[in-house]
Amino acid sequence: MAYIKPSKPFNQELEKVLAYALFEFGVTTVKRFNQAYQSIRNRLAIHPYSSPKEPLLKSFLRSYRSAIIMKNWKIIYRYDKEYDRIILVDLWDMRRNPKYLIRQFRRKL
Repeated sequence: MAYIKPSKPFNQELEKVLAYALFEFGVTTVKRFNQAYQSIRNRLAIHPYSSPKEPLLKSFLRSYRSAIIMKNWKIIYRYDKEYDRIILVDLWDMRRNPKYLIRQFRRKL
């Protein structure tokens, strides 16, 4: 089982998303989001390659993968095979412009 390590930018984005969801949609939505998030974490810990490579990030040196959570969000992660570790790098709102997402992603690296 791979160790999962969320990065600081990922944790910051996750907090923003949960605060927004709580304010706009209520506790039930936040609970569903957390359940989906934990389900993805469990799946990735067992099968790190189960999600596809992120096509928007194919020009980067490292290989990044993405897992969709609740239709509108995408968890960007990379798998470090040497240490059997998954690093959760970013959380994307898929309703945004892809160019904006890539620009923000570069700033977080």
